[in-house]
Amino acid sequence: MPHADWHILGPGAIGSLFAWHLAEAGCSVRLLTRHPGESARLITLDDQTSPAHTSATRAFHVDHQDTPIQRLLVTVKAHQTAAALESIRHRIDAGSLILFLQNGMGTWDCAKALFPATRWLVGTTTEGSWRAADRHIIHAGRGETWIGSLNPAWSNDAVHLVDALKSTLLHPGHDPQILQRLWRKLAVNCAINPLTVLYDCRNGELLQKPAALRQMEAVCLEVERVMGAALGGVTVEPLLPLVRAVAEKTGANHSSMLQDYRRGQPTEIEFITGYLVAEGLRLGIATPENAAILDAIRQLAPAGSR
Repeated sequence: MPHADWHILGPGAIGSLFAWHLAEAGCSVRLLTRHPGESARLITLDDQTSPAHTSATRAFHVDHQDTPIQRLLVTVKAHQTAAALESIRHRIDAGSLILFLQNGMGTWDCAKALFPATRWLVGTTTEGSWRAADRHIIHAGRGETWIGSLNPAWSNDAVHLVDALKSTLLHPGHDPQILQRLWRKLAVNCAINPLTVLYDCRNGELLQKPAALRQMEAVCLEVERVMGAALGGVTVEPLLPLVRAVAEKTGANHSSMLQDYRRGQPTEIEFITGYLVAEGLRLGIATPENAAILDAIRQLAPAGSR
């Protein structure tokens, strides 16, 4: 598996970063894009995490064939997942392995519906990557990447995949409790991303706004209750300190949701706050603060994202 074939579905900031490092480790990497006439893509990676701040450009093959896909990394925006997977449905079989590395939760439901016999894993990353231009990626900060399985039958697949990927510079880890990690990330996204849209500000500026801080705390309390119930009644540590720490660390950043909103593009709100509210309804737990934020974002968002 160290030199397995990989296909990247969604070669944006994170997808391109992983494509680059997989190729550096000797893997065969092909991109899946929405441009049928595109046969190759040059991607420039500026690595600001190294003392030398290196910059290099690499050519990647864009694959429009119909051959089976061995390893698929899904990094498209959450709301694009269903259509993106449908477009390659004929190339996924029981021998494929899918890794979801996205914001939000619940996108894997598409894989369960489309490919009931296919193994899939989930992951989360805090690698700092953003696009300076369409095909120019900045690796601005080192983070952590964790991979796991929500299906106990595929736990060994997660372990083997992590072992194989340790030859890359991203050094992922295996988390047998990956669902708890995903819930904590969801809490951060619920408490920061939509509020940056409503207050039209950078992440760190939320901490200077008393009204935003009150909402942030209320969001965290609701997530704690839903998260605890969803995980089988576990006690959840307070999430507000985690959210504040992330807001401080990423203080100068514009959240991805704010960037999407400013560009007039659909946001991932339905897979972040929308997922939280839906889980609350399913479990009989009220989430009035998150529900109000969800409604506010829906009212603000472009018609195509509703």
